[in-house]
Amino acid sequence: MGVTLRFIGGPADGQTFAIPNETPPPLYLIPVAPSVSELVASSLEPAPNRTTEYEPLWENGWPRRADDGAYLYQHRAAPLTQEDREALERARREARDAEERRNAETDAAWQEIRKERPGYPSNWRDLF
Repeated sequence: MGVTLRFIGGPADGQTFAIPNETPPPLYLIPVAPSVSELVASSLEPAPNRTTEYEPLWENGWPRRADDGAYLYQHRAAPLTQEDREALERARREARDAEERRNAETDAAWQEIRKERPGYPSNWRDLF
């Protein structure tokens, strides 16, 4: 007969699979297709097969099920590598710097507006 699994999050979000097992597995692996950049890379060796992991959702000690009886499995993200952490920190730092530059430009523009209209508040943030 088998059971039905529904995946939440990750690359298989919303997909449903029927498996022949009578009991749901403790971990389900789904192969992930390589990115376009990996496909067109000039490497002669094929990229290793990558998979993503899904684990069952639990509720009161029992596997959680959807209204239609499918077992719900949630995406389990892989731990970040040191390079990924550094890239995230660099992106956050760049976003913070860009926000500070935009605020400084807005403050300067507001001071120019205040010269023309002295009745305006001293800070544009006071408008809200």
